[in-house]
Amino acid sequence: MLDEILTLAMSHIQLITAALMFAAVFLELIHIGQTRRINKRLRKAGLWLQRYLNTVLSDDAYEEPKLQEAESRTEDRVYEDDEAQLSVEQSVKSRQEENMRVALAHKKTKKDEELLDTVLQEIFD
Repeated sequence: MLDEILTLAMSHIQLITAALMFAAVFLELIHIGQTRRINKRLRKAGLWLQRYLNTVLSDDAYEEPKLQEAESRTEDRVYEDDEAQLSVEQSVKSRQEENMRVALAHKKTKKDEELLDTVLQEIFD
């Protein structure tokens, strides 16, 4: 029985080899296609993430000096209020405005961080 199977296999060895090579080539083509598809998605995600980070970081780069400038202006205003003895209402109003600006800057930063976390989570899921 085993001799018959071996004899049959030996007589069709070229056909078996050709079939195995065809299967290997077919599976490799499938692998190449899947790799190409994944690379396209990663490239698009990378470009989108790069655009997003450029936007966020450029906004942060402008807002940090603005925030420091706002804080220094607040300090300057406090000193000017003391020196010029401006009314209490004006100093309270300016402090409230500056506090609101600082709070808005913090909210925007927090919102940007949450959006970045969401984007990164979507990319790596």
